[in-house]
Amino acid sequence: MYFPSKKDLWLSITYWLFALFFIIPPIFFPNFGVWISPSFLDKPWIKIFTLSLIGLCLLWIWLKTGYTIKSDVLTIQYGPFKWTIKIAEIHSVTETKNPFTAPALSIDKLEINYGKFKTIAISPKNKTEFIDQLRKQNINIRTDKING
Repeated sequence: MYFPSKKDLWLSITYWLFALFFIIPPIFFPNFGVWISPSFLDKPWIKIFTLSLIGLCLLWIWLKTGYTIKSDVLTIQYGPFKWTIKIAEIHSVTETKNPFTAPALSIDKLEINYGKFKTIAISPKNKTEFIDQLRKQNINIRTDKING
């Protein structure tokens, strides 16, 4: 079962502004701005390629962040990055508002503790259904009271 990431408005604006900032200006204004780079990199097509690649990576993260529960594995997709966690290794799932980086597009996250001292935070749109699906495969997962 696939669960898309919840997306905060402020993060939506930030991702799209940065993605467009990295893609559009280098194409239409390749000599704009201060570019501190070695002379062999001082070619407009290199700037366009490099900065557009960063912008496209941001869009990839924005469009392809989600969480899949399939058989006995939780797969976390965050653009080009991917994690797999065996559901049997999950000890607990708790809510967190931790603002630090995670494969999540919202500050309203679930912190998953698994394995020996491993933690990852994610932001499924439907947290209750997500936890229900995990607990169908591992009834030993501890949870606090999760609000929708």
